[in-house]
Amino acid sequence: MKKFLVKGILMLGLIVAMTSAAKAQMAQFQALYIYNFAKNIGWPAEDSQKDLVVTVIGDNDLVSELNKLAQTKKIGSRKVVVKDAATATGIQKSDIIFLGESKSSQIATLVANQKGNKTLIVSGKKGHCASGAGVSFVMNGAKLGFEISNNNITAGGLQVSQKLLTLGTEVN
Repeated sequence: MKKFLVKGILMLGLIVAMTSAAKAQMAQFQALYIYNFAKNIGWPAEDSQKDLVVTVIGDNDLVSELNKLAQTKKIGSRKVVVKDAATATGIQKSDIIFLGESKSSQIATLVANQKGNKTLIVSGKKGHCASGAGVSFVMNGAKLGFEISNNNITAGGLQVSQKLLTLGTEVN
């Protein structure tokens, strides 16, 4: 019985470690995608000398990965500044807002609060382009992909490159 219990505890520890590693790897991929989204969006000319602000709601691993990228990468000449928020309300000027899957119920609030701002809303949950996000991450088997809504992005006063549209699954 004792031997069985020890094996069970070791297996549980291994599963937790593997899950944690998978979550960290997903955050790395999402950070790279968000960086590439930023490179392929036509930002307002008046913002070209300002920092590019990325706000993350509900995903500490992603905040960490984006901060690592921000130390060495820029978007054109723009420095990347990463902020973290607990909820979709009260977010100050952000160029990109990522809504983590754990906070996905706040999509309507986020979209309503950002109306009229030139902000790219990226969601960690499939299908959120139908709710107003510009980009929604999706899993295609074991591969990370994204849905993209040109209508939502352009309605927000931004332009999206044709390259980015062809890389994702366009939905409107």
